[in-house]
This record gives sequence, structure tokens and C-alpha cells, in this order.
Amino acid sequence: MIYDVATCVGEKHIDVAIKSIRSLLLFSDARKIFAISSARILDQIEKEVGQEPRIRLLDENHLINTIDINFIKEKFKQRIGSEERTNWYFQQFIKMSISGHPEISEYYLIWDSDTILLKPTAFFDESNRVLINPANEYHRPYFDSIERILNIKRQVSFSFISEHFMVKKEYMQILIQNISANAQPNTSWIEHIISSIDNKDLGKSGFSEYETYGNFIALKFRNSFSLRKIKSTRYGTIFFGSKPDKYAIFSLMRSGYAFATFESWHKISRLKAPIMNSIARVAYIFCYLTRRYSEQLKAANEIVRLARDSIVVRRARVKHKPHRLRNPGPT
Repeated sequence: MIYDVATCVGEKHIDVAIKSIRSLLLFSDARKIFAISSARILDQIEKEVGQEPRIRLLDENHLINTIDINFIKEKFKQRIGSEERTNWYFQQFIKMSISGHPEISEYYLIWDSDTILLKPTAFFDESNRVLINPANEYHRPYFDSIERILNIKRQVSFSFISEHFMVKKEYMQILIQNISANAQPNTSWIEHIISSIDNKDLGKSGFSEYETYGNFIALKFRNSFSLRKIKSTRYGTIFFGSKPDKYAIFSLMRSGYAFATFESWHKISRLKAPIMNSIARVAYIFCYLTRRYSEQLKAANEIVRLARDSIVVRRARVKHKPHRLRNPGPT
């Protein structure tokens, strides 16, 4: 199946995001990789990543018609008097809205930019159904919001939050239309989502695009996906720090992980990290000297390399209107 990747890069994830993009170029079959961020961060990404025709850089403030980060910040200040977490919500709306981008393929892979792909991984089964990696997470405010914006309850016993999600753009557009249909007249689907979140949750974690889209397709398009559990970790930062080097990445590859996440809010373990990094370094050097696992050694080096002249970036900052954001109400 043909698919693209959409990844949003924040201020705290620039270093690992560069490695994440390189890992996607190396191990995924994505037709295009859309890196989405502010103009300033895009300039940094372009300098670091270089040149590659599969990459597109998109300005986050030109993706959603009439709505940018300042609009979201103003809504938050009106509600709770704080801009905290606005970027976290905004990137979720972007990953939904990009379903209407004129260049996006029929399927696109939402990929968290703090996550590094460590080996070739399938995202469709033999029947071309999307493969879901089920998780155990449960956060009640997510489902309170889903019920308010869509009038549906939790549909499955697992979580759809798994650092990546293969989306069918048609289904995402239908989801947005359904959210819009439940909004007040002259209110965008984004405003409807924000208004559905309790004040006590708005400054924290009150909405999840993963859970919303997942539970929507579980209700409407149940046969469009199947489940598979793959080995992964969200604790890369704890064991190796937030800026993984080639030794850490090689170690994770040798441990059989399909992907590893380096979350900025995790604290580095002062006890475990030095030990893990030392073991990883010794293992890397030993395998290099004995010429073992050469393909993984090469891949780890490729992901963390410092070369600035390997990837062409096509900048795409033209404004477009992926879908109508305003709900005119009943006619």
C-alpha cells in the first residue's frame, strides 16, 4: 500500500526528530515524509537533514484555514488564563487536518517525532487492513471529550495510543465532518473540540487524536484494521538520555525493538543511564571490531550521522484549504 508520513516537530524534539526522520527514510516505504513545524524550526531541520526528494517541509501555521497557534493560545487564555499545552493540542489538530492536504496519499502514517524506527516494519496486513499496535493506557478525560464531540462511547478495551497510527484520509475527513456536524453554528471543529474539554483538563491532557480517530473507526469501519503487538519502548530517555547516539540506537536494535521513543518529559535515570550507555558502547565497539551485525551498525550510523548534504528538501509553505472549518448550521 502507498502511504505518506506526517510528523510534527516541537522545540523540545529537534535533535531526536532529525534522527526520527532519518530512520523513516531508512526503514519505511513511505512515499513522502511531511515534517511539520514552525518556520524557525523548519529552517533548523533543513540545515540538519539536507537534501532528499521524499521530504516535504510544511509550515504549521499555513495548514489549517483561518486557524494558527495564536488562535489556539487565545482560546486557552480565554478559558483558563494560560497558554500551557497549546502546542500539544495544536499538533494534534494538524495531524487531523493534514488529511485534506492536496499532496497527501490515501493513507498517511502519523508518527511521533520523538520516536525512532529501528527496523523495517509493516503497517498493513496481508488483506491491506491497517495494523494497530494495542496499548494498555487509559485516560478518562480523552473519552469524556470523545463522548461530547461525537456522542459515542469507548468502543474497545485497549488504547490506540502507540506513537504511530496509519490513517485513511477519507475516514479522517469523515471524522472531522462528524465533529463539525455536532458543533454550534459558525464554530469550527477545532473550537468544538476545545469547548468540549473540561477546564480542569484543558491545561493538561484533555484530548487525544489517536483515541478519537481509533474509536471512531472502531465504530464506523470495524473491518478496516487488525491488531498486532510489536516490541517497542517509551523509556529511551530514562535508559539512554533524550539525545540517543549510535551506541544507544544499535543497542535498541540488537534488543529487537521495532521502535523506541525518547520522551522529553521523562527524567534520565542517574543510575541506569550511565550503565546502559557504557554497555551499549562496549557492545558496539566489539561488534565493529569483530564485524558482526554490520547492517545494524551501518543503520545506527546512518540515523545519527552529522552530514548536512544528503537529503533534498522541498519546502511547501503555500496556504491551502484542506476542508471547510466552519459549520454553517442547519439551513
